[in-house]
Amino acid sequence: MTPENFFSKISKGETAPFYFLYGSETFSHTEVIPALTQKWIPDENRDFNLETFDARESTVNHWLGSVKTLSFLGGTKLVIVRNLHDGIPKDQEAQDLMDYASSPIADACLVISAHKVDRKRKLFKALTGLKDAVVCEPPKENELVGWVRKRAETQGYSLSADAARFLVNRVGARPGILATELEKTLLY
Repeated sequence: MTPENFFSKISKGETAPFYFLYGSETFSHTEVIPALTQKWIPDENRDFNLETFDARESTVNHWLGSVKTLSFLGGTKLVIVRNLHDGIPKDQEAQDLMDYASSPIADACLVISAHKVDRKRKLFKALTGLKDAVVCEPPKENELVGWVRKRAETQGYSLSADAARFLVNRVGARPGILATELEKTLLY
């Protein structure tokens, strides 16, 4: 699924208990995770029901233990694991993660992100094949004008194709910077 598909589902109230975000476009990662946080965790429970791990410094057992722990004061639990590409679990831990991903707990959400994936590895092959895996790749240059216009529309503004093209030509094919510059333009 693309980030656009993901945001479409979120806007309809459709969420899943497990997401795997992968791809080189870090801007998409930084937009998807806050959207899930806002959807799953109310502000008053954020300190208790939101946990973040770095795959380089923790193990699959830590992540799964956290996601299986009951949430504090009710609600749902959100566990975010970053940098799976640098902290790839081995053998049994990889199998435990694949087993959990195939049948996650419904009252919690585990989000794992990786900037690079080696599809030759069994773990990445399994995770990228899930229906709730989000491919975070930069939009192609010929799609950026439409992407900028759609982003302006979601913020309540109309942007002509020429204006969007000018912005893309000026900034380049970098969605994170494009989003920032569009925001500045819309504020002006």
